Amino acid sequence: MLDQKQVRDLMVPVIHPLRGDMSLADAVDLILASGMAGLPVVNEQHAVIGFLSEHDCLRYLVSSSYYCDNRIQVEDIMHPQPLCVSPGDSVLELAQQMSKAQPKIYPVVENSKLAGLITRRQLMMELNRMLKTVKVKI
Repeated sequence: MLDQKQVRDLMVPVIHPLRGDMSLADAVDLILASGMAGLPVVNEQHAVIGFLSEHDCLRYLVSSSYYCDNRIQVEDIMHPQPLCVSPGDSVLELAQQMSKAQPKIYPVVENSKLAGLITRRQLMMELNRMLKTVKVKI
């Protein structure tokens, strides 16, 4: 049942999270390689300290490319203190929250450390899978 599903059942690992001292160019490489629309930023203890999306990067890529300025770092443009979820959070409640104007991607944090990511796409796939298995008697 969907109401019993938890974030841990759908979350994916983050192989290469971003660091605040990383250059914009290196961060964009990791975001593009991840196939995600953004990635969390972690500190040395692997705690989430920010989030950087493709949308955040685009404006700075344009100006940095135009002015040949490669001094922009992740910490300069990331969203500090992003909304995060826990592995034990309800998938159904998160889907309801994501149906509003909330982020499309949430870092999953357990014991103050990054445990993975969950995306709107993953929730949609699971909801659709559940819908297809529903047997309704008329």
